[in-house]
Amino acid sequence: MKNLILRNTPDIAGMFELRDTDSINGLNNYEVFCENGKIVICGDCKISQAMGYYEYLKKICGVNYSHCGNTLLNVKEAPLFDGVIKKTIPQKRRVCFNYCTFGYSMAFWKWEQWEKEIDFMAMNGINMPLSTVGTEAVWYYTLRDFKYSEVGALRFLSGPAFWPWQLMNNIESYFNLTDVKYIESRAELGKKIIDREVELGMTPIQQGFSGMVPKNLKKAPGFDKIRMSMVKGWCNFPITFQLDPTDPAFKKIGTALLKKQRELFGAFHYYACDPFHENEPSVKLKDYLHKVGRAIDSMYKEFDPESVWVMQSWSLREQIVKAVPAGRLLILDIDGSKHSKNEEFWGHDFVLGNIHSFGDRNTLHGSIKALADNAYSKVETPNCVGTGLFPEGIYQNPLYYDLQYKMLTEAGPVSLEPWLDDYAERRYGSSDIALKEAVRNLYASCYSEKCTGRETGSPVALRPTTNFTHTAPNDFRELRYDNKILFEALKNLLSVKEKRESLKDGYIFDVCDIARQVLSNYAGVLYDRVMEGFNNRDLSLFERSANGFLKVCEEMDELLQTRPELTLHYHLEQANSLAVNEKDKENFELNLLAQVTVWGPIGNPVNFDYAWKEWGGLIKTYYAKRWQSFFEMLAYRFPHRGKFSTVTKKQYNDRNVYRSPFYKSYAEFEQNWLRTADPEPPSDADTVEIAAHLAEKYQNKI
Repeated sequence: MKNLILRNTPDIAGMFELRDTDSINGLNNYEVFCENGKIVICGDCKISQAMGYYEYLKKICGVNYSHCGNTLLNVKEAPLFDGVIKKTIPQKRRVCFNYCTFGYSMAFWKWEQWEKEIDFMAMNGINMPLSTVGTEAVWYYTLRDFKYSEVGALRFLSGPAFWPWQLMNNIESYFNLTDVKYIESRAELGKKIIDREVELGMTPIQQGFSGMVPKNLKKAPGFDKIRMSMVKGWCNFPITFQLDPTDPAFKKIGTALLKKQRELFGAFHYYACDPFHENEPSVKLKDYLHKVGRAIDSMYKEFDPESVWVMQSWSLREQIVKAVPAGRLLILDIDGSKHSKNEEFWGHDFVLGNIHSFGDRNTLHGSIKALADNAYSKVETPNCVGTGLFPEGIYQNPLYYDLQYKMLTEAGPVSLEPWLDDYAERRYGSSDIALKEAVRNLYASCYSEKCTGRETGSPVALRPTTNFTHTAPNDFRELRYDNKILFEALKNLLSVKEKRESLKDGYIFDVCDIARQVLSNYAGVLYDRVMEGFNNRDLSLFERSANGFLKVCEEMDELLQTRPELTLHYHLEQANSLAVNEKDKENFELNLLAQVTVWGPIGNPVNFDYAWKEWGGLIKTYYAKRWQSFFEMLAYRFPHRGKFSTVTKKQYNDRNVYRSPFYKSYAEFEQNWLRTADPEPPSDADTVEIAAHLAEKYQNKI
């Protein structure tokens, strides 16, 4: 714990004294007070002390620590204070991460980023992080033990941006790996991550086994008679293969993987797997699923008598769950809605979760009142043992996540008005009333109670169509708040009287991010006007609106280029730097480029634009190019009478199919872009000046 303090606040590290205390009725707790010129942090464990340390930094030093601006604590002084800061945490388990987080946000992280993240988790009280980094090495070395060649083992393993979906049994071999040195580097990184988590008192949730195996496993020695079935391809991907959990070979392979994982990283009793995740079992016998549950639980228990199976609520099956003895299963209620629909999971321990972000789409969105009301405090069943945060991505919505992390350890509801005022001061480093008004504007718009559920889709990232219903699978077209109120938040931020140099980096990030969202929302209005002008043969309205839409894209791109973390170039550099050879550099860059655009499979995807990002460089070279082509096509058709529609007869997730006669040219453009994308590096232009100019320009239009 002393090292955590030294890593994060070296200038004041000597001001803290740590004391160990007992738990209170088995619950974590901390107290912080001043004594003899020191700031004393008492806690029953290192995580409790880390929470006390962070609470002091927030309450006394005005800290806001975030993935979006304010990414460094940068505390130079440690004021003494009167009284005591104390807390007892009712949630015994605080779980963090969705599998997808490791693909959308963390695919290209190195140790420097993970070290910060682990400290951040500890400071927010998380004691059970999902820990899957390095599992590529577990599979690689296990397959080698089963006499796979080096190339054969590598070929089975998907690239970094898509590996989590292989762990979820959705895909295999997508942008497959090519170099054993990369495998070695992942094993080394995974070991460092788990060692640090354990050092801080966390219990990592490690990977288990639910049966997906290479299609050529039957050719490996000793596996020629295994019961292996084909699984229908997920989202247009090729078929995968499922080993029957009731086949003795299942235990053999699963145990081999668990032993290899223990050899590489250690074993910490919690193993995650979700049998038949997003697919159906091939065997339809009445008691089959019960046997599956017994087989998987028996495998874990034989390997580790203290093992606990960790299962997501996303695709659980009652018969499997009921086959597991009490105390041997922990269910993660990912979105917090499944426990009430499944008889409180029939007595098994569960964690009440919140998912929020899909695809790490950087739209401002989410009901903070729903967070502040504290759903955990309203669940009365004793088998609800904690809370969890399960976003698919973490690089958006800093206000929402600041509150979400707080609610992981709260006993009851939180009053929003004082919290919002406190957040504004911590986030921006000033008590200026305009900043507090800006935060209230956010609450009244993108973080209002109406903004629950899935995100609103981006008009900019939308694949051009005559009928805008969804940008990505399962999002909404509807903007559930007044864009004028969000614009007021931007204007309030820009009106602050404090000198810019005295404000924190979170201020500049939010100016950029809110301006981006305001302009994106306005692009939706312009899209509607384009289609109105086209359908009503109003040439003037059509031309003004189409040109206005493209101009908004250009100006959004220019603005976003001023924040490196909001540019495609920055993320490509991250992907590039993780590679160990030139071939992998190309492969990893393509991982990223495909993920944020076509997703996959590249030839005929249904998940295209699932992980859209309004990023500098991506708008200019990809989204805007698609729209320009679309508007030119509409202009060409303008003189022709009769209805025109791009809507395809067949729909996937209420969206057009990827390849149709109309969309063929778009598919060709997108495929070519994947091979040639070369976005400009971030600019050194002034973010606030550009945002202020745009606010003035669009004042009367919005």
